[in-house]
Formats: sequence, C-alpha cells, structure tokens
Amino acid sequence: MMDVSASDRRTQRLPSHRAARLCPDEVEQRIIRAYVQLLFAHDNLDGSRIVTVAQFGALEVRLSELPSVQKHPDVPQFWLEMYSHASLSTLDSYGCFDFDEAELAAAVEFVFEAERRRPPLN
Repeated sequence: MMDVSASDRRTQRLPSHRAARLCPDEVEQRIIRAYVQLLFAHDNLDGSRIVTVAQFGALEVRLSELPSVQKHPDVPQFWLEMYSHASLSTLDSYGCFDFDEAELAAAVEFVFEAERRRPPLN
C-alpha cells in the first residue's frame, strides 16, 4: 500500500516554465497518487471528490470521482478535468473506468495537452 504523506496531499504542481519538459513517468505517478488521494479527500456537497493532479498557470488538471449514488455502468466513475481559473470553467474532460493501461496512457496525454494549452507568459 502506498504511503500518502502530508506533502503528497498538497496541490501537485508541475514546472510552470516552458523550458521544463514533462516526464511521462512522473505524470503517470501523479495521476496514480491522485487516484489514491481520492480515498482521503472530503466529499463535496454532491458526494463527489476532487484532487488536483497538476497546475500550469491558470490551468488546473483535476481528478474527480462521481458519487457512488450516481454510478452507472456506461458512465466512467473517474474524470480528469482541465479547469481554467481565468475563465472559471472546464475546458475539457476525460472519463476513466478503472485506469487500465490504455486509460492511464490517455490520462497522461490529457495532462500533456493541458500543459500545451497553458497561455504563454508575457
């Protein structure tokens, strides 16, 4: 079982400068860590739980879990969300059922897409 320390429960920020290259293994580890952290996250009013995976300036990638009462076999229980703090809106999302190898690879690419969408620094 993974040990989730206090530092791991904080917002997971990846490098915010363009020169830094993201490592797919690190992104994968952050997604897995966020998945585990959902167990310890407080429920929102609707019963969902949300953990930040990464943040790129005003763009935040979040992992959320739907409330158990809303579970449906055709709807993924877990969602990666690309959220813009600038526009206070969700820009994109990706649903996952169980984070198998294919879903995890697509989730890593989703985080890379958020990094690419980050507005340039002026």
